Amino acid sequence: MYWRDIGYLCKADKHLDAMRRATNASFERREVLCNNKGVKRNEFYQAAVAGVKPELCIEIKADEYQREAYFEYDGIMYSILRTYPVKNENLELILTTMTKDNV
Repeated sequence: MYWRDIGYLCKADKHLDAMRRATNASFERREVLCNNKGVKRNEFYQAAVAGVKPELCIEIKADEYQREAYFEYDGIMYSILRTYPVKNENLELILTTMTKDNV
């Protein structure tokens, strides 16, 4: 693979207001090189049974992942559903679009 795409691994930095309620989260971003891969048909249907809609599969180098929960790609913020190690010390991130509930 060519590693020509750029994405951002993100950690949510949640702030509490005076009433100790979570306010809008800001994100700490870290740039990584990645490959855009399609979501496999089998993965898509298995996730649909569980009520989840995977939208994107991104491949990154495994040593760059530090258990971040979010990934920004092409200006869109995604939540990481799961990770899957693949050959050559790479890692696939299965992503879904962010909603208010998964921030």
